[in-house]
Amino acid sequence: MYLIIPIAIFVNLAAIVGLSFVLFYNFVHPKNKAIFGYYIAGNIFLYLVLLGLVIIREWILKPNLSCFVLALCIISPFVIGKLVKYETLKKYTVIQIIFFIISLVTLLI
Repeated sequence: MYLIIPIAIFVNLAAIVGLSFVLFYNFVHPKNKAIFGYYIAGNIFLYLVLLGLVIIREWILKPNLSCFVLALCIISPFVIGKLVKYETLKKYTVIQIIFFIISLVTLLI
């Protein structure tokens, strides 16, 4: 159970790097874009599962404000996914990276 937080931190860092890469790289081949999309989708799924486990663990052991902050970070991809359009994709990607950074700081504290 103590390995969940370090693994969640690693997955969080990988998600931040992956989403940052999307902002600056222009994919030429659709195949590469699809492969990278699978990487991002898998990474976000792992992020949600691991962060959910961390929230449950923290809420059982010592409920505090960090559980609420992490819960908001879990909800953020769904809210952003509902609001995003193709024209505003980069703006919402930056917002998602900010939520990943907030959850990373919360996990490190």
